[in-house]
Amino acid sequence: HGILINPQVGCYLGFAQTWHCLLHKCSGEKNSKKIRVLDSLIGMIQKFPYEDSSYDKLQEDLEKIRGKYKQVCSILNIQSDFRISTERPSLTF
Repeated sequence: HGILINPQVGCYLGFAQTWHCLLHKCSGEKNSKKIRVLDSLIGMIQKFPYEDSSYDKLQEDLEKIRGKYKQVCSILNIQSDFRISTERPSLTF
């Protein structure tokens, strides 16, 4: 399952770091809560034990990261299950 977990957690990290940078550029009082939640998600991901396959709380920590990601999406008003389609829309005339 490690092959599936690493890309998922990496995607969460990239998402969180990107939004963190964007919100810092538009810093304001209303963004401070969003930045704190993003900091929390980034911290959880950075502490995640990628190399230790015998870590007994791996699934528990992964669920916490997923929950925090959903919280971040909610605060940012973004769908947490957003998917980009590889199909191009067809044009008709």
